[in-house]
Amino acid sequence: MHRGIRHALMFAVLSATSIATTACGPAADSASGSQPSPSGQHPLTEEQLTKALPDDGELAGFTTVPQSLALLEAEDVVTTDKPPCRPIADMMSVRPKHQRRAMVWATMKPNEAPPEAPPGSVTLTSHAVKDAEAWMAELKEALADCDQFTARSQRGWTHRFSVRPLSTAKAGDDSVTYLLTVVRTGGTFATYLVNQDTDVPVPVPASIANQQHKELRAVQP
Repeated sequence: MHRGIRHALMFAVLSATSIATTACGPAADSASGSQPSPSGQHPLTEEQLTKALPDDGELAGFTTVPQSLALLEAEDVVTTDKPPCRPIADMMSVRPKHQRRAMVWATMKPNEAPPEAPPGSVTLTSHAVKDAEAWMAELKEALADCDQFTARSQRGWTHRFSVRPLSTAKAGDDSVTYLLTVVRTGGTFATYLVNQDTDVPVPVPASIANQQHKELRAVQP
């Protein structure tokens, strides 16, 4: 089951003919209900991330199923032909420039999706706050400058990516959207892949992203 899900998610990334992108600034307090995180906050543990991970019925309009096996494996080392594009490629890599301290994930599928549709995912990863802030800033720069790049994985695949804009609502402390929606809560990323079988990538609803943002805030010490 795990291998089938992982292959479905990776296929969605690799088979996309384009990546839709936009970069958002920090969400207003009225939208996210949050204040900036202290820079001294410790990265969340796997136990804390698991507590914040949505279970079935917790995200309106979606069925979510927490997964126990690793999403990324040792072979999932991804590189790119254009160094400025590395922040995007690193989102698919087990060895990113900015280290992940812990990772948990769940499959995520719209309730109205047909049974045969592959699931998307929501992945929670913890980082030092300075690393999360730096990666988000680098993602925005990369998404503005990298209209095309080739990514390669030690798993054996190579794919040419193209980038085009997609508007999205603000969420969390900071967010970017391309094929994925990445929302930062302090030193934690919530990364969403939804509706990946459609012609045009669709961002996660802001209401869902901000709900998860509050859940992550709640487990921070």
